[in-house]
Amino acid sequence: MMKMEKGIIELNGEKFYVEPLAKHTLTLTKIKKVYFTKKSKYQLIEVIESYDYGLGLYLDHSTQLSESDEYIYHEIFVHPAMLSHPNPKKILIIGGGDGGVLREVLKHPTVEKAVLVEIDEEVIKAVKKYLSFIPQNAFDDPRAKILIEDGVKYVNNTTEKYDVIFMDATDDIGPSVPLYKVEFYKAIRDILNDKGIFITQALGLEQHKGALEKIYFDLKRVFRIVDYYYIYVPSFCNRWGFVSASDQYNIMEIEKSELEKRFKNRKIKTKYYNPEVHIALQIMRKTIKLKI
Repeated sequence: MMKMEKGIIELNGEKFYVEPLAKHTLTLTKIKKVYFTKKSKYQLIEVIESYDYGLGLYLDHSTQLSESDEYIYHEIFVHPAMLSHPNPKKILIIGGGDGGVLREVLKHPTVEKAVLVEIDEEVIKAVKKYLSFIPQNAFDDPRAKILIEDGVKYVNNTTEKYDVIFMDATDDIGPSVPLYKVEFYKAIRDILNDKGIFITQALGLEQHKGALEKIYFDLKRVFRIVDYYYIYVPSFCNRWGFVSASDQYNIMEIEKSELEKRFKNRKIKTKYYNPEVHIALQIMRKTIKLKI
């Protein structure tokens, strides 16, 4: 059987990007320009412009974001958890070197400190040079603290406590593998405040069969309240999952009136997310049936 290529290829004199979508499915995206490619200590980093999705960041042949729709992923990731907490002051972001989650977190005026722990400094450097429209100066916000460090080591060693923790790691490959372990979730719980919320991206429903389910049930071994939701991201060609965990709040059961009040009071400006979309997420998640 022919070995499937992935990454940049040439076909009839033009460049395309081949990306695995599922076990027997690949996507083929026509490339307009390759801006950057580098093998860091941890992963292959590429910044590529496609005709349909604009500038994009790829790590180890996996799309991390695209200019055309990154706001869908980042807004849907951040605001359900942030608005479900009545007063999120201290925030931790594990991964998220593109700065998109940090950007959305800092829209909340309640935030006093946001710590971003990214293992690969080369990702941040590439983003600052080629994709600055993603962080939009979030890296320079006085409330933000950027640490180039292993997320597992940071969580295990810090004495800080956080109100909301985001895990915006890459797929469960390479340096991210230890982040998807029950032992790590227990360490996360230890650095959350009593009413804190943890939320992680839970991979593509089509691309990573069973991943959301595994994350959900692993977190159920650690936290009292665990729930999930998803949104379709066009450039991912996937429904993308998220799983939240807390001992106090279920972000998928917050009342719309409370969402609307907090959204208005915090003066959050978004392109996609709003309280109505949040309620839609609550409804859509019921289409996923987890195997008990």
